[in-house]
Amino acid sequence: MAHALDAAAGTIYDIGYRNYEGVRLGRGYAFRTLYVHSLRSLFGLGRGGKAMMLPFALFAAMVFPAVVTVAVAGISGGMIKNIIDYHEIFMWDAMMLALFCAAQAPELVSRDQYNRVLPLYFSRALRQRDYAAAKLLAIWTAVFLIMITPLLIILAGRLGLPADFGAAFKEESKNFFAILATPVVCALLFGTLSVSLASYMPRRGLASALVLGVFLLTAPLVAILMETVQANWSVLLNPVLVGNGAIYDLFNQRHERGSPLRQADLGPEVYYAVVAAYGLVFALLLLNRYRKIST
Repeated sequence: MAHALDAAAGTIYDIGYRNYEGVRLGRGYAFRTLYVHSLRSLFGLGRGGKAMMLPFALFAAMVFPAVVTVAVAGISGGMIKNIIDYHEIFMWDAMMLALFCAAQAPELVSRDQYNRVLPLYFSRALRQRDYAAAKLLAIWTAVFLIMITPLLIILAGRLGLPADFGAAFKEESKNFFAILATPVVCALLFGTLSVSLASYMPRRGLASALVLGVFLLTAPLVAILMETVQANWSVLLNPVLVGNGAIYDLFNQRHERGSPLRQADLGPEVYYAVVAAYGLVFALLLLNRYRKIST
């Protein structure tokens, strides 16, 4: 009888579990780690060759026109140097940038939701707003790097090809601010919008379709509204047109005849304000999405 009671009570074994007594790196370290991991994920780094194929193929396609421009200028001895100007890079690359964001933004946020690991993230030092900020900062960084690269290639060609470097530097210096501001505009528009919309879709395919649909479907909507009801303000519904309006003004360029932006004839301050509004509204939507997730 005593033996039966001992068996029912069971036995306690010491298997060596101990409390962690090392250094706790804290919230800042967790944020930096998540940011670096997210940035690497956007380019497929650390996930095998197949994951890198699409982002790097799109990046190469966006850089290619700038490389061709510099190469032709070099071969012609500088006689042909304006195949693609700074302000035209955005229109050449806008669709591929939209594809990049539509394909990679869900990689940042949809997978964690689908696998239901967010409560694990938020159970320790990392907070909901830290998670959202790290993801947003990562895609801003990626878009900035992607868009500034072709601009810097053109700038390097224009500074390096002429015999008089000083004169070339003085001539191009008026574009320095616009070269830096252009990828900022793209990051606010494309990056913020894509990661915010993707955060509301746990399935990656649906998230990509939603993001790409906003860029593609708003373009014909703008055309319909301008033709039917003469709604010039409708150009503000399309992020690509908004970015185009701001970037053209940064480089002091006028829109071509027949362009919806030429027809709308809105002031440059309108485009800057709408760029800021896109960034602010979608950033708030992103923060609100994770604020509701319990720890």
